[in-house]
Amino acid sequence: MTIAINPVAGSAQTKNFGFSSLAAAIDQIDFAALARDFQYAPNDGVAVQLDLRGLPATLAFQQDSTALLFRMPGLKLARDAQGTGGTADFVIFNGLDRADSIRLLKNFLKNNRYALKAILTALARRSAIDPLAGNPLSLMTQKMKTDFRDGFTHKVSQIWGCGTTAFNFSNDAPIMVAALGATGDIFADAQRRAAEMRAGNQFGIGLGYTSAEADGYHSTGIDLPMSYTANLDRLPGHKLRFDLPLAYVDTEGASTYSVGLGVAYTYPISEVWTLTPGVGVGATGSEDLGSAGGVGSFSVTSAYTWRVGDYALSMGNSVGKYDSLPIKIADIQAEADVKNVVYTNGLLLSGPNSLIARNLVMELSIQDTRLSGDAVYSQVYDEVGVALGYINTDMGIISSYFKGGVSYLAGENNIRALKLNLSARF
Repeated sequence: MTIAINPVAGSAQTKNFGFSSLAAAIDQIDFAALARDFQYAPNDGVAVQLDLRGLPATLAFQQDSTALLFRMPGLKLARDAQGTGGTADFVIFNGLDRADSIRLLKNFLKNNRYALKAILTALARRSAIDPLAGNPLSLMTQKMKTDFRDGFTHKVSQIWGCGTTAFNFSNDAPIMVAALGATGDIFADAQRRAAEMRAGNQFGIGLGYTSAEADGYHSTGIDLPMSYTANLDRLPGHKLRFDLPLAYVDTEGASTYSVGLGVAYTYPISEVWTLTPGVGVGATGSEDLGSAGGVGSFSVTSAYTWRVGDYALSMGNSVGKYDSLPIKIADIQAEADVKNVVYTNGLLLSGPNSLIARNLVMELSIQDTRLSGDAVYSQVYDEVGVALGYINTDMGIISSYFKGGVSYLAGENNIRALKLNLSARF
């Protein structure tokens, strides 16, 4: 965030300030101090141009006036007399002095829910680093990623040999269908081993690191996805999964924190096809960026697998509804108005890599995500990745696995991101 200050009267001067936090930018607007810095009279006219992560705003005092004009082009900052709609993209604050007018502005930005909603919604649409939506590290994008992972990637990716979804849905874990060079019906053997695993529930944990570039900003994110999968004894192949993802993002020194909660239910249609509906909520907040919000989601994901020699080729298709939700942080009610239907499609090739180690899984993946609905900064993402997973076995049954992967993401408006992921399940 930056501010540019230009005295209207006297010598024409402009000075730029850069800030990692909105609070620091607002606090810098001390006109008495600025008058000393710029050597102009305290009652001279002065204008401030404020850039809120790509969203412009203007603050201005006229000559010999204590009235502060606050303007954000294109936004409706106040309701009309009937409270039914916006009337103007500016608000005037008449304080006892200029310092009091600034205080009134700060209170307005903190307490006026209608204006705050308009600003947060505009930031999701125009800012490349908004915590709520529109970039790879935003809360909404993270929810989309989790839903597709639950319904597709975790159903088909951890397979050694020539696995299929039929062998994977029973435990959301890798299943060694046969050793290379073995004889006999390896698919029948895999089914037998899968049946032996149905009674066990699983705990999963991961660690992800993302480095993203967009609109001149550099962001790094760390996420810690945790999950628990329960097998339904009376319904073989049916799974109930609980997710608790945690995330932290640093954007040029500004910190953002996120937390979520999700539930997904796997329903096997056939031996090679599963459907997974899921619901979830999440919250994010950044005091530094002056933003907060929540997201509610509902999605349905399909996973279908074909055998290709000793490999498995799987196709995933997902459709989900993702809506922003209001949240309250301290005494501030934060709410944006962002609603999207999201379509994600992907392919994943999984199979053995015995040249390195006998129990090693190799994965190649490609994924396309498209948003339709309310505009956000980036509405299209394409991602390609490669991963290797090592499987531990106990008496021929997969007991746990560890996986590492790297992927590259390209998004609309020149968003680029490199992702590193580690995961384990036991």
